[in-house]
Amino acid sequence: MSRAMTYRYPWRAMVPDYARAALGLAGTLTPLIFMGVSTLVAAVLAFLATIFTLFAVQVVLRHATRILVNEGAIQARPLGCRLAWDGLTRLKLAYFSVRRDGRGGWMELKVQSTGRTLRIDSRLDGFTEVVRQAAAAATQAGLHLDASTISNLQMLGVRMSISGGVDALAEPPMQEQG
Repeated sequence: MSRAMTYRYPWRAMVPDYARAALGLAGTLTPLIFMGVSTLVAAVLAFLATIFTLFAVQVVLRHATRILVNEGAIQARPLGCRLAWDGLTRLKLAYFSVRRDGRGGWMELKVQSTGRTLRIDSRLDGFTEVVRQAAAAATQAGLHLDASTISNLQMLGVRMSISGGVDALAEPPMQEQG
């Protein structure tokens, strides 16, 4: 087995999510704890605090996640799954824009194998390399990629060659990720 490359979500990419979770918890728990609020308001604040707590847990887990990639598989640790490249059944690369002009968004890679799904977003250090490996595995498996996925691969500078391989473009057409 070849040596696995390990990728992670850097602190700087996670700070906005940590801030959102902290502000949400502060905004819901402060009035709940320190102000006399009615039962209905307390119930709404408790519900919102629960949602922000779950979001905070998700942020911590994502930040702790390590993506291991080698020639045989992709794996998310500590709580994720392992997907063998030779069992790949689906690959989708989606772009989500936060502005009408299509800028300022993020990408999400979704790979599926034997009923398991792994989602990775573009904040991951080394995201493009992970996408390149996944695209190569999809090509090897003979998977059909939808037009949106192919377009998004091109935006990252990954192109599918006629011979069935994956190549890197000299200059990725999309320079700004957000």
